[in-house]
Amino acid sequence: MRMFVIPCLAVCLAMAHCAAIDEKATESKAEAEAKSEDSKNVEKRGLHLGDYHGHHHHEHIKTVTIEKKVPVPYTVVKHVPYTVEKKIPYEVKVDVPQPYIVEKKYPVHVKEYVKVPVHVPKPYIVEKKVPYEVKVPVDKPYEVKVHVPEPYEVIKKIPYEVKVPVPQPYEVIKKVPHEVKVEVPVPKPYEVIKKVPYEVKYEVEKPYNVEVEKPYDVEVEKPYTVVVEKKVPYEVKVPVDKPYKVEVEKPYPVHVKVPVPQPYTVEKKVPYTVEKPVPYEVKVPIEKPIPVYTEVKVPIHKEIPVPQKYHVEVPIFKHHEHHHDDHHDYHQHHY
Repeated sequence: MRMFVIPCLAVCLAMAHCAAIDEKATESKAEAEAKSEDSKNVEKRGLHLGDYHGHHHHEHIKTVTIEKKVPVPYTVVKHVPYTVEKKIPYEVKVDVPQPYIVEKKYPVHVKEYVKVPVHVPKPYIVEKKVPYEVKVPVDKPYEVKVHVPEPYEVIKKIPYEVKVPVPQPYEVIKKVPHEVKVEVPVPKPYEVIKKVPYEVKYEVEKPYNVEVEKPYDVEVEKPYTVVVEKKVPYEVKVPVDKPYKVEVEKPYPVHVKVPVPQPYTVEKKVPYTVEKPVPYEVKVPIEKPIPVYTEVKVPIHKEIPVPQKYHVEVPIFKHHEHHHDDHHDYHQHHY
């Protein structure tokens, strides 16, 4: 919304500014035309009077100043629509296997070899092993029989629930840190070593001479005249045959292809089960029978109340005729 309102306000301001400039220009033109007409009338009157009377008059010259409006460049904000790509988050469902496999890294001790300099004698003896064929005489190929029991025993581990008795209440051993006083044997009186600084005097035989360099004279050359060349600029005329054309690059429109977003196909890998047929049946013998629990439905007799119909006598009251007639007359009187 802001992007649409701000360019509209800028365009309105520019239009108002242009209208004000146009009104000022028309007013200045009208004033200039009025001044020019007045000057013409004054000059004509002076000419007629001088020619008619023949006397020398001092002519009044009227000056007209024309103000020219110089256009000043100003910025015009133009609304150019453009495509804005907005990322819309959407839910992506990822198939997570159940139970979920969690890989946990455990530290493992790895031996790292460190290079240590070792003294090597020279010349160094190098033993190289060259393989060569050794022929062992064998009478003939013989058959080796390996006993395989029939049926073949396959050991399969079947998990089963193991109940561990836990005492109630459960005993929790908690380590509470406490202060333990340990006696350290200290000799008495205790020896303390303290460093005390003191002056150490070194014996010197006698003072010795130190050589110091004396100042010496330095010759300085006298100032001398130096010739300085001063460059004087002067005009150099270069003869040109004729004016030649200079190519100036003009701006030209360039069509830019703006990519338009189009729908595209997204390939998503969906896991599916593949049934692989087994050509033969594998029988696995089990050491002991495993109890298999199945649900067996047992009929249970339940009494359900059933509604029954029975006869109930209701008394009927008969009204007397006299009473009925009086009631009818009462209603007719009211109506």
